[in-house]
Formats: sequence, C-alpha cells, structure tokens
Amino acid sequence: MATINGNDSANLLTGTAYGDLIRGFDGADRLYGRGGNDTIHGGDDEDRLFGEDGNDVIAGGKGEDSLWGGNGADRLTDESGNDFLDGGAGNDTISAGEGNDTIYGGWGADQVLAGSGNDVIHAGAGNDYVVGHEGDDVIRGDNGRDSLVGGEGNDVLDGGAHNDLLIGGEGADRFVFTHGIDRIRDFESGDDDIDLRGIAGLDSWAELRSHLVQSGSHTVFQWGTNQLIIENTSVRSLDAEDFMW
Repeated sequence: MATINGNDSANLLTGTAYGDLIRGFDGADRLYGRGGNDTIHGGDDEDRLFGEDGNDVIAGGKGEDSLWGGNGADRLTDESGNDFLDGGAGNDTISAGEGNDTIYGGWGADQVLAGSGNDVIHAGAGNDYVVGHEGDDVIRGDNGRDSLVGGEGNDVLDGGAHNDLLIGGEGADRFVFTHGIDRIRDFESGDDDIDLRGIAGLDSWAELRSHLVQSGSHTVFQWGTNQLIIENTSVRSLDAEDFMW
C-alpha cells in the first residue's frame, strides 16, 4: 500500500495495483486509484476522482467535483457544490451533500443519499434504494426493483422497469408510471400528481377512470399486466386533477 500526497496545486496522481491512500489536498486535482481497494481524498477545489478497479472510498470535499467509482463496491461522498457522482459497476453507497448534484448509481444494488439541493438521480440497473432528502429532486429508478424516497420538496419519482416502491415525502410530488407493478405509499390527492403520459391509448378521464379498481384499502390502476397500486386511497377520492395523461 502506498501513500500518495499532493499539495495545494493542481495535481495529477496515480495509484498502484494495490490499495493506496491518495490525497490531493487543495487545488483542482485528478486522482486515479488504479487497482486495489483505494482511499481517495480530493480536498477542496474542483477535483476529478477515479476509483477504477477495487472497492474504493472516494471523498470529494468542497468544490464542484466529479467522482467515478468504477468497478467494485465503492463508497462515494461529497460535501458541497454542484457535483457529479457515478458509482459504476458494483453495489455502491453514494452520499452527496449540499448543491444541485447529478448522480448515477450504475450497475448493482446501490444506496444513494442525495442530501440538500435540486438533484437528478439515475439509480441504474439493480435493486436500489434512493433518498432525495431536501430539494426538488428528479429520481429515476431505471432497471431493477427500487425503493425511491423523495423527501422534502416537490419531487419527480419514476420507478422505471420492474416493480418499485415510490414514497414522495413532503411536498407536491409527481409519480411517473409506465409499466411493471409499482406502489405509491403516500399519495396526497390535490397535492401530488400521477403521470401516465408514457402509456399509449389513454385519451380521456372516463377511460382512465374505467381502469381504476378498489382493492381493499388501495386503488389499483390496471393496464394489461401492469399495475400501479395507490396505497390507502379510495377510487372515489380521486379525480382528473390527480392525473396526467
């Protein structure tokens, strides 16, 4: 294991095939882990950090940073700034702080905690858990059985393919549904919207209403083999203003 330190200038530092500790300190650094389970600290300023192979720990610090985990089960964290974080392949844990961040989970069962700011999150392939926290976030589950939590703010949640759980949290949220068997846990009629514009053939509220059925305490929108389950909501409590088509 090597310890590789930069300075207050803009450094280009490259690790070895083993597990290294790489620290850029201040300055706009480019740090590459290469092989092994590396620990990479960018420090302050606008850094570009690459974990590459191995189970890496990558910390961006302050500034508008870009972090790539690469292959492996990586842990990516950043403090503040409008950052870009990409977990890559593997079961990654991504924590972003303040700022309007863009986050990609990549392949694997990822956990993404976005922090404050208006973030755009693509969970990627795999069964992911995503929390937007504060801000008006756009969260897309993509492929996999995902759990998406908007948190505070007016969020857009799109589970994507497969069977997903959507929890908007506080705020006027939009739930996007096209296919699969998805569940909305906390729909608030009059505040939240259900976006069905990706479904071809819905032309009127009367037609949409005909596909809503009561199942116990839940409302189910049935479209072929696809279902959207609106938990703890009666069909009678819904009207055209709750939907987009």
